[in-house]
Amino acid sequence: MDDVTDCPICAELRQLVAELQKHAAVMENKVSMAFEKLTKAETRIRQLQETLAGAKTDSTNSSKPPSSDIVKPPKKTGSGPRQRGAQPGHAPQQRAAFRPDQINQVQQHAYQSCPQCGGAVEQLATPAEVIQQAELVERPLLITEHQSYTCRCQACQQNFTHAIPPTIATAGTFGPRLMAHVAYLKGACHTSFRTIQQWLQETCGLQISTGTLAKICQRMARSLQPAYDELRRQIPAQTKVHIDETGHRDNGDWYWAWVFRAPSFTLFHIDRTRSTVVLDYLLGDQFRGTLQADFYGAYRRYLATHPLADAQFCHAHLVRDVKFLATLPDEADRQFATKLLAELRELFRLWHARAEAADEKTFRQELIAQGKKLEAVALEQAPSTKASRTLARRFRKYGDQYLRFTRVEGLDPTNNAAEQAIRQLVIDRHVTQGTRSQRGRTWCERIWSVIATCRQHGQNLLSFLEKSLLANLTDTPPPTLLPT
Repeated sequence: MDDVTDCPICAELRQLVAELQKHAAVMENKVSMAFEKLTKAETRIRQLQETLAGAKTDSTNSSKPPSSDIVKPPKKTGSGPRQRGAQPGHAPQQRAAFRPDQINQVQQHAYQSCPQCGGAVEQLATPAEVIQQAELVERPLLITEHQSYTCRCQACQQNFTHAIPPTIATAGTFGPRLMAHVAYLKGACHTSFRTIQQWLQETCGLQISTGTLAKICQRMARSLQPAYDELRRQIPAQTKVHIDETGHRDNGDWYWAWVFRAPSFTLFHIDRTRSTVVLDYLLGDQFRGTLQADFYGAYRRYLATHPLADAQFCHAHLVRDVKFLATLPDEADRQFATKLLAELRELFRLWHARAEAADEKTFRQELIAQGKKLEAVALEQAPSTKASRTLARRFRKYGDQYLRFTRVEGLDPTNNAAEQAIRQLVIDRHVTQGTRSQRGRTWCERIWSVIATCRQHGQNLLSFLEKSLLANLTDTPPPTLLPT
C-alpha cells in the first residue's frame, strides 16, 4: 500500500501526549518560580526575625547600658510586690553612739526638788536615759571683717600699713571652706547654681549671684589642676587601666567622656572623638599595661598599633553577645549559645569560688582549664550561621585577650570598675544636661576625677577641696590625690 493512514486512536494519543508535555513544561516553570519566591520569602523572614531580635536587645543581651532598659522595663516576676522596709533575714543596722570628743555640750535634765512633796533630793550618778541629738546651728555662717590699719612712727615719722594676710586678701569675699562647699554641692551633688543660691540664702542668710557661684567653681577648677595633671602623668605607668566612654553634650554639640580607672585613682577626660586618638594622647606609645575594656573597635586598633600593650576584654559584654545569639531564629545559633553560656557560667562560678580553692596554684589551674574549655566550644562547635561564625572568629583572633585574667594575677574578667565610676558622670549628665564651654568641660574633668579618686580610697572630698583652694591662694604645694 502506497498511502498509509494513521490510526485515529494513535493520532489522538500523540496529540494528548503533546498537550501533556506542554502542560508539564508550564507547571515546571510555575513550580520553579514558586520555589524562587519561597526562597526569597524565607530569606526575608530570617532577616526580619534577626532585625526583630536586634530591636529587642537590652542590657542583658547587648552592650546597651542598664539605663536604656527604662524605656521598656522588663515585666516583674514573682509572687507579689516587695514589702517596704527591712527584708526577712536582713541584719539590723544600728548607728554607733557619738564619741565623747564629738559631743559639743551636755545638757542635764534633773529634778532640783521632789516632784511629789517638794523635799530635797539626791542625784544618782548614772543617767536614767541618754539621748544624743545632732542638730544644725541656726546660722552656719561666720562673717569676719578684716581691717588693715596704718600706724605712724613717732621716731622716724613714717607711716606703715599692716597688710591683710595673703590667704584672706586673695580669697576675697568668700572663704576657702565656703567655696569648697559650693564646689561640693555643684560637683558631687549635681546641684544647679540656682538651687545653691537658694540654699545659701535660706540656711545662711547669704545673698550671692549665680554668676559668682560659677566663678567660684572656675577658681576651684584652677586649684585642682595640679592634682589632675598628676593623675594624667601617672596613667602610662599603670599595670592595668579600666576604660569606658559615654556621650557628653556641650552647648548642643556631641562629645565623648572617657574614664580611666587605675588601681589607686580615676581620671576623666572629655574629647570630641571616640577614636584611638584619645588612647594615644593619654596612654602614649610606651604603655605596657593591660587595657580592661569592652570589645569596642578603638581598643582593638590601639592594640594593633601598640605591641607593648595588652588587653582583657569584658566577659559581661561577651555574655550579652552570647545571649543575643540565643534570641536568633536559627536553632543552630541557639544551641551554640546554650553551650557557650554553660561554659561561661562555670568560669564565673570558679572565679567567685576563689576562697574555696586549696591554694592559689590550684585556683589558677582550674581557671585556665575552664578557659580552654570555653575557647574549644567557641572555636570547634560553632555552626555555619553568620552570627555564630562571627563570634567564633572573634575568639580565634582575641581568645588570649578574653582569657588573660585566668593566667595573670590582678586582672578582672569584667569592666565593672570603669562602668561603676562612670555612673557619676551619667547622673550628672541627666541632671545638668551637659556643659556649655571649654571651661565647663575642664571643670567637669577635674571635679569628676577628684570625686571618684577620693571615694576610691576613702579620702575626705570636702577637706581635699578646701586644701586645694588654700594651696592655690597661698602659692604653696598642693595636696596629692595619690595615696602615700
